[in-house]
Amino acid sequence: MEHDEPTPFYRAVDAPSLGRSISEARKEAGLTQQDLAERLKVTRGTVVRLERGDAVSVVVAMQAIRVLGRDVALVPRFSKIQLRP
Repeated sequence: MEHDEPTPFYRAVDAPSLGRSISEARKEAGLTQQDLAERLKVTRGTVVRLERGDAVSVVVAMQAIRVLGRDVALVPRFSKIQLRP
């Protein structure tokens, strides 16, 4: 899931895909795992677990998403969505 330009959205259906999405957004933001950890006031190990899809606090996951300039949208499965600038 490598992108040349910032991605308008990511689709995550489970913890591992959410972790990959957060990892990609972090890289697009030019942050290291340590940078993100410092902004979240957690250890780098917590960020590693988050990006692997391992168990972390939902609060930490939501904070990471916000720090990376993203939002979460709950979309019914099999729905078609259209993005408008």
